[in-house]
Amino acid sequence: MNTTQARVVLTAAAVAGALMLVGCGGKPVGATDANDGGDTAAAAVDIPAGDLAADVLKGLEVDPELAERVPADIKKNGLTVATADGYPPMEMFDEDGKAMIGVDMSFARALGALWGVEVTIENSDPNAMVPGVASGRYDMVISGLNDTEVRREKVSFVDYAKSAGAFVVAKGNPKGIKTPDDMCGKTLAVLDNGYYMQLAETYSEDCVASGAEKIQILGFANDPEALLQLQNGRADAGMNDFPVAQYRVSQSDDKLEAVEIPGEALFGIGIAPDAQELISLTQDTMNQLMDDGSYADILEAWDLAGMGIDEATINMGN
Repeated sequence: MNTTQARVVLTAAAVAGALMLVGCGGKPVGATDANDGGDTAAAAVDIPAGDLAADVLKGLEVDPELAERVPADIKKNGLTVATADGYPPMEMFDEDGKAMIGVDMSFARALGALWGVEVTIENSDPNAMVPGVASGRYDMVISGLNDTEVRREKVSFVDYAKSAGAFVVAKGNPKGIKTPDDMCGKTLAVLDNGYYMQLAETYSEDCVASGAEKIQILGFANDPEALLQLQNGRADAGMNDFPVAQYRVSQSDDKLEAVEIPGEALFGIGIAPDAQELISLTQDTMNQLMDDGSYADILEAWDLAGMGIDEATINMGN
């Protein structure tokens, strides 16, 4: 997969002197005159036109205490964030096909705004994101990743939101799929090598253990390809995070519907386990965004208020 970079420069007069905006496909916001005083990060933010949380980001200011704690290499080189297109409204390309937007990208920009650093967002192969963080290629991954025990073997997670899973089924749910047990003996299309592939395999094992038929699992490289199998009749259901499933349904011309799966998972920002300073800083920054209301405003802007949690935690996923 070709790598697409969307650069967003987030800085302020109190942290650096004369600054230059760097962006790809974004829409520059009105700059604040240097004589105005204040540390409004938006004075030098190139916000993509499709970022629904733009108004929130414009109001963020560099926090001197947080900025002081930014690791030296990130101060020098900026924050490099891995993500993967194709999971709206979590992450997707803007209409220009270059800039990355979505609620996760808004959070990435918010981190950079409070730290006063440049943020480079790289569209990556989903299977390369976690290894890329572990190897040091990326500083973090923000891509709607569920905090799981398997993934914690390679990265640590700052948990920042909750999400139940969901089955995506044909409109009217003709197969009557309401719980994982209803999938026994049926065909399920999911993203290959991801969290929901692992979950599908667990569901299938449970089916067999109960004396029912196993689930026929079809794995695909991306979510749209997996859902195509539902639409062409090869699969009885797809499975994804509930907000992603809701978005897919909204774009289906009333041909699909989402069935929420009982239980909740935690989304986490993946960071190398030995980067303890960055882990602590990210947790404290997310908690500050929660405390001052910006976190809730960002979620609301993307119509994802139900994902909100009260406190950012570390490695608390199940």
